[in-house]
Amino acid sequence: MKELSEDSTPPKVSKEELDNLMLAAQQLEQQATRYNQQIELLNSYYNEIYTAEQTLGDLKESKTNQKILVPIGAGNFVYASIEDGENVIVTIGAGVHSERNLPDAIEGIKKKKAEVENQLTQIKASYNEVLERLREIDRVVKSVM
Repeated sequence: MKELSEDSTPPKVSKEELDNLMLAAQQLEQQATRYNQQIELLNSYYNEIYTAEQTLGDLKESKTNQKILVPIGAGNFVYASIEDGENVIVTIGAGVHSERNLPDAIEGIKKKKAEVENQLTQIKASYNEVLERLREIDRVVKSVM
């Protein structure tokens, strides 16, 4: 990709190079859209994990037969009574669940949260790289038009 020279004279770009830049820009826009979708999905999953972590923390502080509000999603809650506050059912993946003691469940949810935070950081960095490449192409294209 050609960049502006220091004396601000537009670079000489052939029609073929300009067409290649435009094609690259389209591909980068599609990649940016995919990254944005992944970020939205991971943010949604992160929010679910955060809610689960908060709920498990509240459960840790509760007593047997205590009434609590349990989040069921979309900002909705249901009243429930705790029969067994020492064990919970956790997802292992692919629709498989397992009973775990509360400390293990809390540790597991913290690990998932850290993994999602790491994935978000990586995808956001890639997204920002794509956006920067799009800006570079835009500058070159505008300089020759």
